[in-house]
Amino acid sequence: MYLLRKLLIYTLCILCHIPAFSQEVMNIKKIADEALEQSKVASLKRLIADADLTLKVQALSVTDNPPMPASKDIHDYYSWSPYSWPNPNAKDSLSYITKDGETNPETEKVSDKPLLRKMSVSVHTLALAYHFTKDKRYAQKSAELIRRWFLNPKTKMNPNLNFGQCKPGVEVGTPTGIIDSRWFILVIDAQEMLQGADVFQEAERRELKVWFNTFLNWLLTSEIGKEEGKKKNNHGTWYAAQTAYYALYTGDNQLATKIVSDSKKFFDTQIDSMGRQIYELNRTKSYDYSLYNVHALITLAKVGSKVGIDLWHYNTDNGNSKNILESIKYLAGFVEPGSIWPFKQITDKAISLDVDDGGHFSVYYPYDLYSALLSYYHVYKDASLLNLLRKLSEGVAKENRANLLVFRK
Repeated sequence: MYLLRKLLIYTLCILCHIPAFSQEVMNIKKIADEALEQSKVASLKRLIADADLTLKVQALSVTDNPPMPASKDIHDYYSWSPYSWPNPNAKDSLSYITKDGETNPETEKVSDKPLLRKMSVSVHTLALAYHFTKDKRYAQKSAELIRRWFLNPKTKMNPNLNFGQCKPGVEVGTPTGIIDSRWFILVIDAQEMLQGADVFQEAERRELKVWFNTFLNWLLTSEIGKEEGKKKNNHGTWYAAQTAYYALYTGDNQLATKIVSDSKKFFDTQIDSMGRQIYELNRTKSYDYSLYNVHALITLAKVGSKVGIDLWHYNTDNGNSKNILESIKYLAGFVEPGSIWPFKQITDKAISLDVDDGGHFSVYYPYDLYSALLSYYHVYKDASLLNLLRKLSEGVAKENRANLLVFRK
């Protein structure tokens, strides 16, 4: 009951800052708010259920995966390019071709990527559960997972991605492998939620920041990192989002500010006047990648809020509405029954509103349309989003964790 009262108080605090609407809009808002309130209760129940399951998760490490990178160092992260497939026309077994958007399940078996993803999601799930319940079991388990991946000398990952998304048979990492580590953003968010739990010694907190500072330096100075930073599509956006986030966490606000300021170029070049993500439209899963890029822009906007740069409301110099909200609205227009996405989308299912991360967290929040909409509703207070939010909150997004995250203080 205490938790439900707490959520209600948070709701009222936010609603007090919503500007006056017409009576028609107010009626819609009332219905939407009631649906969202029910979703927050459902989301909290689901979060606790997920956290209870995660208490049983084994602490993970890159050293757990048998395949060895070319360095022969078990502490080096190692993954294969997910879209690499054996060349059916080649005589040898070492020739591979790329099938965009089609994940080869064999690449998951030899990669550390599933471990990294599961560790990051588990750490964040537990930390968020601790934040709302103050049950120290969750905080202790979250800290245990962080220690094994980042701090324990016997199991910690080396702070680089020299062997990320290797091409099978060519044991050299590629710039695209850097996108694997975007999940680390959840770890940083989690450890901040754990600060009041007293589960880390101060020396451990410093050591974790040193790890991320070293990793950030590698991203900025390695040839692989510099090449990824030149990308114009979602890879470039996620590179900027990661480096900005890590710079902010390690205390380099000046660098974070520069990265966020420079990222305005993505709005100028990636988004057209209709809100379409032009560099993602030629992909075989163009809707998925468009939404994926939007979340990278949202991550940059969140860092911008910390350093005094408003990317939430940013428009291009010529006044065109080429901003994140326009992109979200464009994507949202295709979730209604009967809507047809006009670009290539090879998945045979309907447009996905929730992304299963490969584990048991089937309603996890990071890269779905609902969480993007909810993030922007609480920034813009845009009444045009209310109906869609209500519909989604009553359906697949009913237990979405974004319902809780917007109320974190």
